[in-house]
Amino acid sequence: MDKEVEKHIRIKIAISLNELLLRSKNYSLTKNSDDLAKSYNKIALEAEIRKATVNDAFNAKSKTTPKSATIILIIEAMGFKLVDFSDIYHSIKDIEIEDFKKKQGVFKQ
Repeated sequence: MDKEVEKHIRIKIAISLNELLLRSKNYSLTKNSDDLAKSYNKIALEAEIRKATVNDAFNAKSKTTPKSATIILIIEAMGFKLVDFSDIYHSIKDIEIEDFKKKQGVFKQ
């Protein structure tokens, strides 16, 4: 796979996960619910994966694309379904990707 395409995919995954995390935090604020995982640590504990793995997925820091099983575990740990992730992923525009790159300082040439 082309390296640029893979970077693009990793960023779209990170944007999608961050949007779900934001929704999770907003939901728990309005519903006074602590049941949803709303931090990297809580997600890692709930999904039974390393916190560093969660951090890498949310920030597109890894040099490899997260495995689908890892993404699903993270999504479900936040209380969402794969379709929720998919809807966000497919709605991401190029400008959002560029903004993410600027904010995160990832993939500097």
